[in-house]
Amino acid sequence: MELLIKAIRVKDLFGFYSYDLPSAGKSLPDAAIFYGDNGLGKSTVLRLVFHMLSPADNKGHRSALLEVPYRYLEVELSSGIVLRASRRAEIDEKALVLAISKGSKTLAEWNFSSPGHHASDVDRILNELTHVSSESSNKGGISIKKTSDGRYIFVDEYHGARGRKNHPRGEAAYMQELLRHVPNMFLLNAERRLDSDIVSDPSDEVELRRALRFDEPKRINDLVVRSREIALSQALSAAGKWISAQAVQGANRGSTNVHGVYVNVLRHLVAPAKKNQAGTDLAHPEMLLTSLTEIESKSAQLAKYELTAELSTSDFRRALQATAKTKRQIAANLLKPYLDSLQGRLAALEPVYRVVDDFVTIVNGFLYDKSLSFGFSSGFQIKNKRGDELGPRLLSSGEQQLLLLFCYALVSRDKPSVFIIDEPEISLNVKWQRKLVQSLLDITKGSRIQFILASHSMELIAQHRGRVVKLESRDG
Repeated sequence: MELLIKAIRVKDLFGFYSYDLPSAGKSLPDAAIFYGDNGLGKSTVLRLVFHMLSPADNKGHRSALLEVPYRYLEVELSSGIVLRASRRAEIDEKALVLAISKGSKTLAEWNFSSPGHHASDVDRILNELTHVSSESSNKGGISIKKTSDGRYIFVDEYHGARGRKNHPRGEAAYMQELLRHVPNMFLLNAERRLDSDIVSDPSDEVELRRALRFDEPKRINDLVVRSREIALSQALSAAGKWISAQAVQGANRGSTNVHGVYVNVLRHLVAPAKKNQAGTDLAHPEMLLTSLTEIESKSAQLAKYELTAELSTSDFRRALQATAKTKRQIAANLLKPYLDSLQGRLAALEPVYRVVDDFVTIVNGFLYDKSLSFGFSSGFQIKNKRGDELGPRLLSSGEQQLLLLFCYALVSRDKPSVFIIDEPEISLNVKWQRKLVQSLLDITKGSRIQFILASHSMELIAQHRGRVVKLESRDG
């Protein structure tokens, strides 16, 4: 499986800590657990990575990168793309140089300043210059010097008369490359809020805005709780729509299979008969009886989630078991194309069924006195032992957290995605902590999804020692 984030490097975080995550020569696994003492910056590093790889231009990602004190941040992707944010602290602490590169080639660079900050001479030089070499940057050949009249000038000492290489500069070029190369990013923070550019903010919901705007006095905690409930409703709805879309695609593929079956039948009927093929195309009743058993079994499975109707084949069986051999053969020859088309349709829906069934089974493995179900017409429903439907507000905070995370992990299967989870053990009992990582991997099996967690849970860490990445600061 293609891993999405290969390595994370940061220098002088808070002025003290420098990390290579993981250690040199290694790559982050499909599920990595960052571990270290309090205060070493685990959560901060993960938030920085989230903002570095999130391309939305209206959610403050670049400003968030600027707010945290560090000298240098680098995220290397498995594709070879490297994203960097560096600070020229000796000149201007309110600006970052953001760059995207692959190998020795710089794809884009942007000198970003905080909103409202007036560009310095350095900002102006770097944003207007069109001939900057990534090679000279790597070799330390770029310098910024102060003139006698107090101005700053840009000096490319490495290339000099050799000439300079061009690369795109500025916000538009940088954002274009960022959109092209990064995965979908999700951040579940310690407050159990899920942030992502592709997830709508639950605070945008009409009901929550009314509570904030009109004379409906609410405690802050009440608003937070309601926001979580709305977020879970959105997640369940998104998961249901994703499954429905996959089922429609499967049905369309099944229709193509049916078309192919009957095209072959017609070709056979109009083809000239050949003596040496006589009798070779006869259907075998015994084999078709076996096919009927398989069709009944598969249709019953798919009907569990309303992906198809449950099929009864008793009439077909009687025809294939007729006393007269001639009648059995006629029935078999008539039924074979139809049964072939049915098997094609069911086979096309099988992958969708497997994903849904695994998801429902995994979620219900966590729930105690309630269960999750799915129907094509009704979507996801949660019911208690009496069969009463339960809304998100009737679930515990731990159940809400799990369902929110699992639902978005499910709908992210179609595109490379990274889930950053800060302290997943919050609101989860010991048993759930032990099962969490493997359950996430099972839900996303076969997809390009990576999980990076920051945790103090000994239960979680003990279950996945080989996935632990310890924060140990390197010198300088």
